[in-house]
Amino acid sequence: MSSTLMTHSPKFQAKLTTYGQLAALPEPQALGRMHKPVAHTRLIDAFRTEIDKRGMKIEREQFALSAKGQALFGVIDLKTDNLDAARCLSLGFRNSVDMSMGIQAVAGTTVFVCDNMALAGSMFALKRKNTTGLDLGDAVAVGFDKFLTQGQVLEAEITRLQATGITDDKAKQLIFDAFAAKIVPVRLFDDVDAYYFRPNQTMPDCEPRTLWGLHNAFTRAMRDLSPVRRFGATVDLGRQFGLQDQQQLPDIDAAAVAVE
Repeated sequence: MSSTLMTHSPKFQAKLTTYGQLAALPEPQALGRMHKPVAHTRLIDAFRTEIDKRGMKIEREQFALSAKGQALFGVIDLKTDNLDAARCLSLGFRNSVDMSMGIQAVAGTTVFVCDNMALAGSMFALKRKNTTGLDLGDAVAVGFDKFLTQGQVLEAEITRLQATGITDDKAKQLIFDAFAAKIVPVRLFDDVDAYYFRPNQTMPDCEPRTLWGLHNAFTRAMRDLSPVRRFGATVDLGRQFGLQDQQQLPDIDAAAVAVE
């Protein structure tokens, strides 16, 4: 899957939870004249409604709730008819009902959410405060418009990689450049080399002698990295191969992206 949800912050002490457990929480109360908290399930329902309207399917949902039930962190992996089985788009989001933070959502082919306030993706799809003037349905719809437009750009870039054939010498040069740039640990060199130049029948995505086949050899090799390290490597690899979806990310360490 293309999303990662981590929980290790001593501040929030968030733990994985289910939609049913979130629905059992008491209705949040306003903490001021302009404060109108959005219940966690109401935000999730708004996402689900828009996903259904767009003809998309949910592949996976994962939620984490802070110890006091005030903050929510989550990820949703999606599939669309115009994406092949190997790829999906993802949403990462957070919310609070106590004014500690607003509603924020990021989107892309790779997203990272952590209760230490790291929130990373290729673009911000939604950033709104819990106030009386918030039209949640409209805000989510606008966010999805931006999200899907970015997805179309990414698809065009992937099509370009799939159509760009490379010689073995060129592949070796690109592999050297990626390791020289320290995008991935040197210990993965043998894996990348084997996946691209000697793929077995379980690796059809690595067989094409194209930029996309080489890209897939790298992403297969990176599966054993820690979530934070894998996210950063995926972002840097995308930049190396010219994927616009990755180029729009802040040029800082993945563990600190969007920390507030």
